[in-house]
Amino acid sequence: MASLDRRRFLTVFGGASLVWPNAVEALALQLAPGGGADDEAFWGVVRGQFLIPTDRIYLNNGTLGAPPRVVVDAVAEHARRVASTYPPGVAWDDVKRSLAGLVGGDPEGFVFPRNTTEAMNFVANGLDLPEGAEVLSTNHEHIGGLEPWKLITRRHALPLKIVSLPAPATSSEQLLEAVWGGVSDATRVVCVSHLTFTTGTLLPVTELAARCAARDIVLVIDGAHPPGMLQMDLSTLGGDFYASSPHKWLLAPQGTGLLYIAEPWRERLWPTLASGGWDDMSLGAHRFNHMGTMDESRIAGLLAATEFFAAIGMARVEARVRYLRGLMQDGLSAIPGVSVVTPSDNALNAAMVSFRIDGVESLALQAHLSRTAKIRTRVIGEYDYGWMRLSTHIYNTPADVARTLELLARVARDGVPARDERA
Repeated sequence: MASLDRRRFLTVFGGASLVWPNAVEALALQLAPGGGADDEAFWGVVRGQFLIPTDRIYLNNGTLGAPPRVVVDAVAEHARRVASTYPPGVAWDDVKRSLAGLVGGDPEGFVFPRNTTEAMNFVANGLDLPEGAEVLSTNHEHIGGLEPWKLITRRHALPLKIVSLPAPATSSEQLLEAVWGGVSDATRVVCVSHLTFTTGTLLPVTELAARCAARDIVLVIDGAHPPGMLQMDLSTLGGDFYASSPHKWLLAPQGTGLLYIAEPWRERLWPTLASGGWDDMSLGAHRFNHMGTMDESRIAGLLAATEFFAAIGMARVEARVRYLRGLMQDGLSAIPGVSVVTPSDNALNAAMVSFRIDGVESLALQAHLSRTAKIRTRVIGEYDYGWMRLSTHIYNTPADVARTLELLARVARDGVPARDERA
């Protein structure tokens, strides 16, 4: 578990004892042994921490994660305290240290907006871009990562260049050159995804960061997915800004965002929201957390989420989600008529797989899976791609994967039934 002083943060909210940390510590003791990627007894205990009904198969974690019970309890506990007229309070140091223990980085660099979109807007609005400065991005960016740059470049009459990424990609070098090939002498900002929402492809952001630093180009990373999915270290990843949504893979409450600001931007970036202390440079990145009255229960939930993952261990989490995605991707690749656009190289993929079935509209397939077996999926309609995306997380099982593949194989063979029959 993360190296926090439990005796201190058990009483951080107004001096009253918190209940949820005891549940996390008990879970950590229960999960101490085992935890291999295919250790179903271990992962059955983990599955028992969630409120997902047993007859549902949730494969859309890439949009919104299902928080474990301990996170729900932490949010409710904080909300009850506020309703009981106790003063709200955020244990900022505990939250930052716990988060740093999970994703790396300097705890003082963390800011907590509501989502990746808001974090990206903080960056786009806070930079001083000179006349003619070019912003470069790709054709696999989520609207939350791309639209802030569209707004800023249109407002200031700056060029925005969009480069194409291969799908499926065959190597990190291919991806790196696809991005770097669009860089010009005018490029001042590069904004790319750490892992694309479209195909679940990992980009070589560390190599890209080194190139950008050598050219004095600001690198902004849309990291909506990796925290809670992959082992990572923001201290060595590189780049100037890292925006994320812990309400996805980290299973924090809805409306929980993350922005990591590297030095020296903690003093240079202009705040988008001005409240008390916005100009107090001694606060560093924390001045961006001064947003007026906010729902602090989501921060309590974020602390519970990071401690929950620390109890399991990110090495075990990553191995499990990759194992399940591998079962799904291998199964899809074996079905005639299925085209997988997620890279087959494990160095380029993680816990999402995207595909299409020949002659089948993905939206119709999505509705069929939902009605037939209560399977929740995501269709990538953006850019007219039309792929279906499946996300595998720690609450999924090999049985979930097998059931999904069974239905997909039937559709690939027979098409979507004119009238769905429950199976």
